[in-house]
Amino acid sequence: MKILIFNPSFLGDSVLTTPLIQAVKAKYPEAQISFCVRPEYVPLFDGLAEISEVIPFDKRRSYSGLSGIFRFAKYLEQRGFDIVLTPHKSFRTNLTLWLAKIPVRVGFVESAFSALLTSSCARYMDLHEVQRNLTLYEAAFGEYPAKYPLKVVIDQEKKAEFAKLGENLIGIAPGSVWATKMWPAERFAEVADRLKEDGYTPVIIGAPEDVPAAEKLMKAAKYEHINMCGKTSLKELPALIANFGFMVTNDSGPMHIAVAAGVRCIAIFGPTVKELGFTPYDEVSRVAEVAGLNCRPCGLHGSRKCPKKHFRCMLEISTQDVLALLEKEQVAEPIKPKYETVKAD
Repeated sequence: MKILIFNPSFLGDSVLTTPLIQAVKAKYPEAQISFCVRPEYVPLFDGLAEISEVIPFDKRRSYSGLSGIFRFAKYLEQRGFDIVLTPHKSFRTNLTLWLAKIPVRVGFVESAFSALLTSSCARYMDLHEVQRNLTLYEAAFGEYPAKYPLKVVIDQEKKAEFAKLGENLIGIAPGSVWATKMWPAERFAEVADRLKEDGYTPVIIGAPEDVPAAEKLMKAAKYEHINMCGKTSLKELPALIANFGFMVTNDSGPMHIAVAAGVRCIAIFGPTVKELGFTPYDEVSRVAEVAGLNCRPCGLHGSRKCPKKHFRCMLEISTQDVLALLEKEQVAEPIKPKYETVKAD
């Protein structure tokens, strides 16, 4: 059997799809499972035991436009997939999979032109995104799977190399794709300084596009911190993160990578809220947020500017609020997320 998991979405969304992949592999151990993601994310998953291959889908370059849809659909058709499960909800996705003539196409009923699917289920918004993805498994196979963790590829040699950066390494991830999901860099600097005073070694991480935020942090800090932002490839990033005792981070892709690497997060949520289902998928991480702010959430992914022009969701989270979540007495008891089993219609 050849099964395709199709989710060429944001970095975090792709990481949050890995429990679904593990569930499918447990159901059909002999199946060839392919995972379709954006080309820049391939290194995170290429080599996972459950995946036979990672397929890059570049809709902006090699497969752009209407002709790109037909060419990529033809490519998938030639691969001879029996089943596709797609958390991705765009019209382009459903049209491509329909044109690829994959016999069984399972997605969400809320996706654009879901009539092109052979089977669909509701995307329950009161669940974590991982659990929502797993309802696709139930729609396809008629049963709800066991719980699986997030997974990414961790280069063990690189991990050992990064371990030499120092003792008590702590990650600081000040960047985000969305401007409103970024806590002020000056406050990240204050957290890093306090951690330094407490005997930790802060390490600033992020993608090349996060460099301005990292430089702003470094400029505001009292101490010199290790700045690895923009200095690691995406393939190397999990190996670096795996050395951290914990990570202080915005709601971002590196947050989900950290959880996949078994690293506890203090996650700062501003325009997004826990109820949207994208919090760290573990039982030990914590979320810093301004509870009860009536303009939250202002969108599913955040935005470029605060619609209300006050940015209270981030500015009212103090350095002390974040540091308080790191106190031992507050992390001794694991978080109990509401991961209820839900039957898909």
